[in-house]
Amino acid sequence: MVGKIGETYKMIRIAKSLTQKEVVGENFSTAQLSKFETGESSLTVEKFFVLLENSNIHLDEFQSIYNDYTLSESSIFRRELVTAYDSRNIQKLRGYFNFWKEKYELNPHQRYYKINQLVASSILSLALNSKVLRDDIVFLTDYLDSVTEWGRYELWVFGNCLNFFDSGTLEYYSQIILGNTGFYKNIHLNQQMVIRTFLNLIQVWLSRKNLIEAFKYIQNLKSNNLITLDFFYEKVMLKYHEGHYQYLQGHKQGKEIMINCAKSFEYFGEYDISRNLNNEIIKLH
Repeated sequence: MVGKIGETYKMIRIAKSLTQKEVVGENFSTAQLSKFETGESSLTVEKFFVLLENSNIHLDEFQSIYNDYTLSESSIFRRELVTAYDSRNIQKLRGYFNFWKEKYELNPHQRYYKINQLVASSILSLALNSKVLRDDIVFLTDYLDSVTEWGRYELWVFGNCLNFFDSGTLEYYSQIILGNTGFYKNIHLNQQMVIRTFLNLIQVWLSRKNLIEAFKYIQNLKSNNLITLDFFYEKVMLKYHEGHYQYLQGHKQGKEIMINCAKSFEYFGEYDISRNLNNEIIKLH
């Protein structure tokens, strides 16, 4: 891992046309940096932060580049899971479930393997319109309860599995997210994850005909101006949910809003998303 971190940093430094002397300044030697970049030795956290600051690289930016560079199985899984669900690729979803199930059976001490398995199981169940075992839900809630400060991983777990939580559990965990405003206002990726989690919550509340809770999160996203112009998917989906909310209130124009949102995704080439939304609209009654 140390070697890959150094290699990733070197790749970024060269791309920015920065010399080793420029990035180390007077803080430590270029010889130390050379060994770090070739994987021969590590750096202290303080020295690594010096490199990021002198290179004008934000930590989350470096992490994003590092994840793409290393192509870890977990990052690939999280990215492709969404695509597999949107295209309703049951074979691929089952493959991910079996993959993490086998890894957990071989390494039962690795709790995250089990959690990834359960997330894959939840998404597969959504695609098949089936249920998730109660014991699996208990395992997930026990994990989420054990984490005092949620990060991206916990948001990802909750956001992908919330369809199977009861209403009381949804309200409880939603308050945890709402109370952690600093987490998602300062970092773009965190902000996007929270917005998508709120959109999923709105969808679930609408499906359960709980218009009060759905309206609360619609208003939260609108009043806090979380969805900026660079969040195209999120912006259209919020409009779609607003249309669904209006439709459930008895306003027929809400359905037209939903149809137009599906057309927007189709126009920009998001055919799987458009198809799935149209299928939902057809089921409205």
